[in-house]
Amino acid sequence: MAASAVECRLLARDPVFDEERDAGDDGLAASAQVASLPERSHRRLSAVAGVATFALLLALVVAVTSESSGGDHGRARMSTAVELATVEHSEATLAQALQQAAAEESEDKDCGIAEMGDSCYFHVVWAMTKGIRRNPDWYPGLTPKSKFEDFQKHLAAFDSNSTCKMPCIIEGCWTATPGCECWNNVHWAMTTGIVENPTWFPGLTKASPMETFQSHVHKQNSTVCPNLACNPQPFSIISLYCWAVVRSDGYEVDLVKAQVKKKAGMFACDAYVVVSDKDLGLAVDGVQTLTISTTKVTGYTAAGTSPNAPVFVEAMSKLREDGRYRQHDWVIKSDPDTVLLPDRLRMVLEPTQQPRNPYPPPYAPAPGAGLFVPNCDKQATWGAGWGANGLWPMMYGSIEMVSREALDNYFVKEESCKSSIQGWQQMGEDRYLGLCYRHLQAGELFLKQGDATCGGGSCGDGRFQAYHPFKSADTWMQCWDQAMR
Repeated sequence: MAASAVECRLLARDPVFDEERDAGDDGLAASAQVASLPERSHRRLSAVAGVATFALLLALVVAVTSESSGGDHGRARMSTAVELATVEHSEATLAQALQQAAAEESEDKDCGIAEMGDSCYFHVVWAMTKGIRRNPDWYPGLTPKSKFEDFQKHLAAFDSNSTCKMPCIIEGCWTATPGCECWNNVHWAMTTGIVENPTWFPGLTKASPMETFQSHVHKQNSTVCPNLACNPQPFSIISLYCWAVVRSDGYEVDLVKAQVKKKAGMFACDAYVVVSDKDLGLAVDGVQTLTISTTKVTGYTAAGTSPNAPVFVEAMSKLREDGRYRQHDWVIKSDPDTVLLPDRLRMVLEPTQQPRNPYPPPYAPAPGAGLFVPNCDKQATWGAGWGANGLWPMMYGSIEMVSREALDNYFVKEESCKSSIQGWQQMGEDRYLGLCYRHLQAGELFLKQGDATCGGGSCGDGRFQAYHPFKSADTWMQCWDQAMR
């Protein structure tokens, strides 16, 4: 896998998604709409982009200002201006102008990445999470996956009320990506090295950004990491890699095809794959099938569930061979009859948005062990707490969420789990994996879901990120539509 093809992600977050912040959306939206060009950017962009492009940028400013004062008429004018921008001037020209402006401000040292909590930071986060989804034409050249730094450049050029400066340019920088040698060394330094040998990393802590660790490794060994890292990104959107085991006979194929057609459930994740005992013919819709020897299971566990651990262990080995999960922050296994809401899940997986765990494990997470998500606590009604019967609270198999680090660690230490968990071949995969992640001392984040096998929950109950079970396309879509209202 080419490292440059993968965008690095940083899990530093801020509580900008709290419900109480919604009351302030109108104020943030108004400031995001105001785009009177800062004087310094007037000078830089006119010199860099040329008269034609600069005139276009001023047209955009006028359009956005009209939008903020003229209601629907202003919005129409803004849309027209952006359409003209797309037709008459390439987005590459605009991006080049912004990059040059940032470089010139770097020379003046009037530059820098916004810090968590300051005014510019909140403007950028609003633009990344809400602005671009509600009004994508306000952000030419950007997408919901664009970096914090690129959004900040845009606001620095077009929104004087944002207080944003241009980010500084680090010449020749490159940020390592999962799977490359530099990334592996940096990840070790962040998770294990800093814990076991903190004196090797002066000035760094476990909370230091990945990019800062990379620059440290580069200075110590430029062969391992040949480049300084680019600017740390103080915020980025959680990336989800979703997958499912789908039986090639029975109702599951039609159920999955209905979800694919609507880009719903797991197919609203950033990337996805299905696993089955034969190709399901979904490639025409952009969905790859990874094949395993069988999806059939016979018999029952002592608890009356399917002893399907071997099927899922083989399926996970295909994920490992495929490797694409490593490009994402979290790996989500969603059963075909589970209604998953990825956008809602991204919000609650933000590190500063994660709720307090009511069932904390009696140990600190091991370095590099990552996080997994138990989602069923019905044992609490029996008066039992963490670890009851070695299981509770449990990760029920309708939806299984693990961080990339947790899955990486599992693959490295898989044999340790199998040798320490007696009779794993006769277990359900959720019981086996829950026991395994605890054996590896992964961190735990409890998120109860609307699963009828664990108390259930209405599809209209916004506290949940997933609902189960819905075994026909009609009932599945009814739940999805209700949950999305």
